[in-house]
Amino acid sequence: MELDGFDKKILQLLQRDNKISQRELAEQVNLSPSAVNRRIAALEADGYIKGNIAIIDNKKLGKPITLIVEVRIKNKHTVAMDHHKTIFLSTPAIQQVYLVTGDFDFLLIITVADMSEYEKLSERLLFNDENINGFKTMVTLQNIKQTFEVNIE
Repeated sequence: MELDGFDKKILQLLQRDNKISQRELAEQVNLSPSAVNRRIAALEADGYIKGNIAIIDNKKLGKPITLIVEVRIKNKHTVAMDHHKTIFLSTPAIQQVYLVTGDFDFLLIITVADMSEYEKLSERLLFNDENINGFKTMVTLQNIKQTFEVNIE
């Protein structure tokens, strides 16, 4: 599927507010509601739209601390890397996991209630795993920007 101007505008608007009504969306892109509905279905089917989520304020839910953790792995064979991916994916406190290039292998974004919770988590996931070559933790002081919007041109 090749995106045209209508598709791009629909994606821009949905990124900002996925609860926008089909009628309002149709008005803003100058298409009929049924045409917008068909385009959204196609964008979902082709994987441009991966899901619809609510962004929750972690502080209001008692998880005010966000940590950025760089993890280095000793054995980088596929089975070992898959093992770590599986563990990171199944850990609820880890919000995002990136496999990266450079001085470390994984970048984790973690939210916790307090440092005691992170200490237990890091002990379980990082200190007690002999394939972890090291890790560095950064505690965020302030969330200045948080978005999942992709710049669409």
